[in-house]
Amino acid sequence: MIRLLILVMLIFTMCQTVEATEVVESARIVERNENSTSTTKVNQKPTRTSPEPKADESIEEFVPDEPAEQEIYLPPMDDVPPINTNLPPSEPPNIPDYSIPEVPTESSTPPTPELEEAEGLEFRMVNRDGIMAFAIIADHEKYSLQPVLARGQVPGRTTVKAMSNSYNAIAAINASYFALSGEILGNTKIDGVVAGTTYFTRSTIGINADGTTIFGRTNYYGNITINGQSLSIGGVDCERGADSVVIYNVHQGKTTGTNDFGVEYIVVDGIVTEIFNGKGNNTIPVNGYVVSAHGKAAELFKDTQIGDRVVFDESIIDVDGKSDFDKAIHVIGAGPTLVKDGAIYVTVDAEKFPADIRVGRAPRSAVGVSKYGDYIFAVVDGRQAHSKGCTLQEWSAILLNDFGAVNAINLDGGGSTELVLKGDIVNSPSDGKERPVGDALILIKNHKS
Repeated sequence: MIRLLILVMLIFTMCQTVEATEVVESARIVERNENSTSTTKVNQKPTRTSPEPKADESIEEFVPDEPAEQEIYLPPMDDVPPINTNLPPSEPPNIPDYSIPEVPTESSTPPTPELEEAEGLEFRMVNRDGIMAFAIIADHEKYSLQPVLARGQVPGRTTVKAMSNSYNAIAAINASYFALSGEILGNTKIDGVVAGTTYFTRSTIGINADGTTIFGRTNYYGNITINGQSLSIGGVDCERGADSVVIYNVHQGKTTGTNDFGVEYIVVDGIVTEIFNGKGNNTIPVNGYVVSAHGKAAELFKDTQIGDRVVFDESIIDVDGKSDFDKAIHVIGAGPTLVKDGAIYVTVDAEKFPADIRVGRAPRSAVGVSKYGDYIFAVVDGRQAHSKGCTLQEWSAILLNDFGAVNAINLDGGGSTELVLKGDIVNSPSDGKERPVGDALILIKNHKS
C-alpha cells in the first residue's frame, strides 16, 4: 500500500514538472521573439505597438485581434507582476498625433469682444472638436483694407499689435511670409509701389482703389535696361545675391543696407544721377530708386554713365489671366488659395509649399471676402491645450461654412498667427507671446462712414 502511494506521488510530481517546464519554455519563446509587434501582459489581451508614423501619414487607431481561445500571453519571466484577476479590459494603444508639436499647455483666450451693430463689425468664433477659430468681418463700405510694414519699412520686424496701434487700426492680422531680416517673401505692393517679391507662383489678394478685391495666383516679372543692356532683376527690397541685380525703393528705408562689393546706380525720373562703385549702403531717393548690381550683373552695366536713361519694367501677373494686379493699389502675396468662388479650393500642391505648411495641424491665418464684398480676417489657434490647430482642408471648410468666405487665401501661420481687434489680441499665439513679423493687414475706418 505504501509503495502504491509513493508511486502515485512520483507520477503527480512528474506531471507538475512537465507543466512547469512547458510554461517556462513558453515564456522563453516570448522573450526570444524580440521582433514581434506584440507586447504581452498576464491575463490581458495583447496590444500592438506600431512603428512611429511619418509626419505626412494619417494615424488610424488599432483594434487588437482576439487571441486564440485559452491562449496565455506572458512577459519575460524576470518581470512577472502579481496576478490580478480584477484587471480592466485592455484598450488600444494611445498613439499620439505626431503632427502636433510639443508646446506649452498654458493658454488664455481673451473674452469675446463687445461690438455695436452700427460699427459695421461682426465677431465670430468656432469652438468644436478641439479646434478654436476666430474671425472679424468688416463692412467694406465702412472700412478700408491695406497692408503695412513693420516699423514702416522692409528691414526689421515688430508685432501685429504694435502695427495696429501705430496706424490706429480697428483690426489687424499677420500677413506675408518673411525672412528674419523682415524681408517680405511674397508679391507685395503698398500704395502702388512694390515692397516684396517671389519667383514662386503664389496666391495673392489685390485691393483696388474703390475697395474691391481681386484674388489669383501670381508671378513677378522685373527687368532693368541701361544703355541698351537688359537683365532680369533678382527682386525688390531683398538681399542682393551674387551676380544679381536688385531694386531698392522707398519701402527699403533710407539706405540700401548693402555691402561694398557691388555697384549702385541712383535713379531719379528714369535718369542715372549718381554711381557708387565699391561703396554700399547708399541713400535711396524719395522720388526714385537704386539699381544695385553685383558680379556679372555689374559687369553688364560697366559702361553706364551719369545721365544715362534707365527703363525699369515690372509686373505682378495673374497666371490665369483673370485679374489685373498692376491696377491694384495694394497687393499681398502668401498662399495657398483656400476658397475660390464659393467652394473649397486648396492649391498647396500647385504652389509647391514645403511640408511645414502643407502637412498636419497648425495655427493658421487667412484673409477673405464674403459674398457681399465684406472683409474677413480669420485665425485658428493651435499647438495648445484649448486648440489643436487644423489642416489646410479643415481651415478652408471653416472659412467657407462658418465664416462665410467666398474667396480666401492662407497667410503666414504657426507662431506668427495673431488677430487684433481694437488694440486687444483676440486669439492665443502659440509661442506664448507675440512673434515679431514683417508685415500685417489692417482695417482702417473710412472717414465718410
